[in-house]
Amino acid sequence: MLMLPASLSRSLYLNTIRNHLLQASHSIITRKMSSSIDISKINSWNKELQSDLTHQLATTVLKNYNADDVLLNKTRLLQQDNRIFNTVVSTDSTPVTNQKSSGRCWLFAATNQLRLNVLSELNMKEFELSQAYLFFYDKLEKANYFLDQIISSAGQDVDSRLVQYLLAAPTEDGGQYSMFLNLVKKYGLIPKDLYGDLPYSTTASRKWNSLLTTKLREFAETLRTALKEHSAGDSEITILREEMQMEIFRLMSLFMDLPPVQPNKQFTWEYADKDKKIHTIKSTPLEFAAKYAKLDTSKPVSLINDPRHPYGKLIKIDRLGNVLGGDAVLYLNVDNETLSKLVVKRLQNNRAVFFGSHTPKFMDKKVGVMDVELWNYPAIGYNLSQEKASRIKYHESLMTHAMLITGCHVDETSNLPVRYRVENSWGKDSGKDGLYVMTQQYFEEYCFQIVVDIDELPEELATKFTSGKEEPIVLPIWDPMGALAK
Repeated sequence: MLMLPASLSRSLYLNTIRNHLLQASHSIITRKMSSSIDISKINSWNKELQSDLTHQLATTVLKNYNADDVLLNKTRLLQQDNRIFNTVVSTDSTPVTNQKSSGRCWLFAATNQLRLNVLSELNMKEFELSQAYLFFYDKLEKANYFLDQIISSAGQDVDSRLVQYLLAAPTEDGGQYSMFLNLVKKYGLIPKDLYGDLPYSTTASRKWNSLLTTKLREFAETLRTALKEHSAGDSEITILREEMQMEIFRLMSLFMDLPPVQPNKQFTWEYADKDKKIHTIKSTPLEFAAKYAKLDTSKPVSLINDPRHPYGKLIKIDRLGNVLGGDAVLYLNVDNETLSKLVVKRLQNNRAVFFGSHTPKFMDKKVGVMDVELWNYPAIGYNLSQEKASRIKYHESLMTHAMLITGCHVDETSNLPVRYRVENSWGKDSGKDGLYVMTQQYFEEYCFQIVVDIDELPEELATKFTSGKEEPIVLPIWDPMGALAK
């Protein structure tokens, strides 16, 4: 105990006491932060667990069987495997699509939504739009977009977080819906009959991506050196860019042929309708997108649920894109109830819904159910308490996969969905013939994005996109809300 000297005032004495306490507290915190593992405690913990019969049962089971199999709550699985939906799109979406060993989910989800319009317009039983057509041009555009980003960031050190992120994976297969729109605006759409997935590299893109990435990193050094060390002018950089573009195209042509259809050139396509009548269509890709796929590229808008940020605010992902001069990746952040109601409204208008989620979190691929309570983790003492916002912040949740909602079951009392019918692009052996059931709880916790038309939004939300007065929250290119593009 400190004694109070006669010459020391009370206030000064209290300050002295406070400083002693702060120093002691800091010392304790420092010791705690730097604590090493105590072997004697490990032995004590182990002894305690050995006497816990519940723990012993859990460890016996998990050491002998696959954890996903033994912890799957089959009672819950059967309860949630309900395929009755009172709100569905009217056109069947056959055939089941399969992106195989590629990251083209966004292209499949987007084209699967639009093919419903083609099926209806042309009275067809089965149809697919060419995902490979868009995939080819997306690779070409992404490589060029990367070169532009390298030039614009030349003033930053090569070790900066931005440059290192750009160099990490410049031509990955993924993409956001706005990037799909950028491609369609420039290149249009064509039937898969005209340009299918025959090249192996279309469906297994890892090696192709690896070779492109290596070459693009080399180009990045060349451009940065020319700009920083040799002070190259615009004309010199333009010449370098054109040489690089040509080399990128040459490498791509080793794996995929140039599509035989050009955006503004007319093609001829023959098809059979449901009544087996043969028809011939003459169209350009750009005309086909508008006339038969019924895509008005000015209408689709993206909404997200990101509880890290205020609802009702626009959110933009900085530097994320594929086509130079194309639209930025822009979202409107809304609550889950708003997202759910918009899904129902769009389905009632006979329109499927593109959505982005954290997949395959809590997904049973055999039966085809997506539900956060499918696995009985509490039975082994594994309990999770992080909320959605925290999971995003701490890299536990992000958009990884795009799929299509083609139906839902709406509760008559609340007028809100309780489950959704989801069309995946992993082939007919995934889920039940490619279809899944997604619970509302899963939608709220692990769904991040939906795409609707702007005229389907309430006026107060639509004006956020159209007023020009809303300043978006700008997130860096590496933010989890842009992860679908990886």
